[in-house]
Amino acid sequence: MDQIEQGQVGETMRLRTAFMHWAGCLGIFILMVVIANYVDVFGGLAFFFYLAAGFYLNKAILPKLIEWHPMYNTLANVTSEKLKLFLAWPLTYFMLFVKLGVNKIL
Repeated sequence: MDQIEQGQVGETMRLRTAFMHWAGCLGIFILMVVIANYVDVFGGLAFFFYLAAGFYLNKAILPKLIEWHPMYNTLANVTSEKLKLFLAWPLTYFMLFVKLGVNKIL
């Protein structure tokens, strides 16, 4: 049986939509950092938003964008990649979008 018959194929997301979610998170984070220069409370809120945005992107966006290959779907591979995407989401998600865009175009 293939994945469609087993019901294992989840919904997918367009690259443009995922990019807009990332850009929105990045814009809010930058706005919070700018406001934190003037109001001390926003520094802590910006840090928690940074973590929350990384969590949101990993749980809501990443599974709809990519599918892990069964051969490389090991605990070490998936964990290390998801931790990189979670902790450094502004840069790593941008690099992921560039790679997916190049793959789609070429």
